[in-house]
Amino acid sequence: MITKYIYTEFSDLKEQGEYNFYGIIIDASFPILEPNTSKYTSIIKLIDQTTNYLTNPEDCEEKMIYLIIKSDKSENMPYPKHIGDIIRIHYGLYSPKNKRNVYLNLSQDSKNIGDYCLYDITNKNIEPYNCSSDKYIEEPEDKDKINEIINWTKNYLKNEGSLIYPYKIELGERNKEGCDKDLIVHVTKKVNLNDQLILFIQDESDGCELHTYKFFDFVKENDVIRIRKFKFFDNNNLLLNDGGNILVIIKESYCYKQLINGLNKKLKQIKE
Repeated sequence: MITKYIYTEFSDLKEQGEYNFYGIIIDASFPILEPNTSKYTSIIKLIDQTTNYLTNPEDCEEKMIYLIIKSDKSENMPYPKHIGDIIRIHYGLYSPKNKRNVYLNLSQDSKNIGDYCLYDITNKNIEPYNCSSDKYIEEPEDKDKINEIINWTKNYLKNEGSLIYPYKIELGERNKEGCDKDLIVHVTKKVNLNDQLILFIQDESDGCELHTYKFFDFVKENDVIRIRKFKFFDNNNLLLNDGGNILVIIKESYCYKQLINGLNKKLKQIKE
């Protein structure tokens, strides 16, 4: 007998307990190995149709969901690609403290039976591209729900103010700041080497290189990306910091168009 799951919207998450829900990814750390343990952890920030920067402009940071996933196997961890990708959670433990945290422990010694599936906002084929288990359950109504959320998210991201990153700086400020800052930049060139990936990046203030893992090969030239937590080893070369991550910002979004329009305007001014 197939279990029929009931999904809860973020605005209805109030009491501590296990819940099933869909979330829209606006930020995610890369899974890292916790010090002195054999467990990986990742933190993903989620909004939904009821809790986001447009419906809760002043306190979204407190009302969004902070999904904390742990596992003793790196291959069981989530690796989202885009701002706006959808994650489906089953049996996530909601435990609000200072923030609205949901915990999903996928380690073998855990009693939690939860799981997740990741869906690509840019892919019309509604199939998960990353799951905690190959035994995931999907009904026709699940695909309808995911398609509905994807369409809503694309419309949401078209709005000014739909994405807010408090620690974002411009490339030109990088020598004045510490390591744990964020960037939104345009990828002008991509170079694959044997053991690493080099992305040539720019914003309206400056340009430089990002040296990173081959894992991020899904990033393409002319993409706009959000770089979470970077550091620099000289003026023209950046690295990801621990837990740092790269997420692609879709072309339909206000954030993408704002950066590209700004770059085009600057190029026109230079030519004149």
